[in-house]
Amino acid sequence: MKRGDPRAALLALAVIAGVALLDQLTPPDADFGEFYIVGVVVAAWFLGWGVGVSFALLATVVRLAIDANGGEFGASSLGIFLWNALSEFLVFGVVAFATDRVYIERERWRSVDVERRTMLRLLEQELPRPLRAADWFARTFEDAAGGSLSESVRTQFAALRRHTREGLFLAMDLLAVGHLRGLHFELQPVALNQLVIEAAADTLDRTRVLLSLTGDDLMTLADADRLRHAISSVLSRCLDLSPYEQVAVLTRASGAEAAVEIASRSRAIERSEIELAALLVEGNRGRLVIVPRAANRGSLVTIYVPRVTASSVPGSDAIAEQRTAR
Repeated sequence: MKRGDPRAALLALAVIAGVALLDQLTPPDADFGEFYIVGVVVAAWFLGWGVGVSFALLATVVRLAIDANGGEFGASSLGIFLWNALSEFLVFGVVAFATDRVYIERERWRSVDVERRTMLRLLEQELPRPLRAADWFARTFEDAAGGSLSESVRTQFAALRRHTREGLFLAMDLLAVGHLRGLHFELQPVALNQLVIEAAADTLDRTRVLLSLTGDDLMTLADADRLRHAISSVLSRCLDLSPYEQVAVLTRASGAEAAVEIASRSRAIERSEIELAALLVEGNRGRLVIVPRAANRGSLVTIYVPRVTASSVPGSDAIAEQRTAR
């Protein structure tokens, strides 16, 4: 039933009539005042606060008429009768107004959410285009020029490519945060070692990333792009905190989980600094654990994700070969 449907008035009338019948048939000591509110709420929710207040008045009159018919009020208690009538009406009226406001706020936030999803969808399509075009221009021009470029020009092109990657990474961060609550994670078998290699290659200072990958063919169920994004985010933050030292990355099996350990040796990392990575890991049905070390010795960040054995995944060898080819 939608807002404005006239059947809501019939439903509200039926509720008030049913409560009134029970109120009439039961002893005066039984209080049915709260149940009249149901009819008022139905009217206010589907027909607005004005109609809700009208039904509040109707419920008040019906309820007090039944009380008066039962002899609860005598001629000497007219003032009490009127006071109860006013109190009942005020309570029912406030409930009707509050119900209408809740409905309006609910619809407003629904509209905002639709606009947000539309805007994020447009940004996801349009925002990366100019950044990728700038990166393509820099690479194409530099390759075409060959060895004729001076060292200063090469440095400028390298900075352009670096800033382009930073801008694209930030754009993906913003889009991931915006989409996360309603995001669908496509969990598929992926080779964890290859994923870590790709994440390290995405960082700006990959030469300071020291990889120590397990010899086992660790396979995990994950959304490859988003798990790679999470690992790359943690790596980048650790590199920022350790500007003159290497960042060690280790992969290992941990029972039914596969683990990626990333160690920084500078300031301890805070969870708020890698909150996006934590959310992406949780979306992959994993968990992110931060273990602080001694003072000024950095932190150990471990990403745990569900593990599957290669023999239990049909075509897992082909999947690993395809990812290596990329």
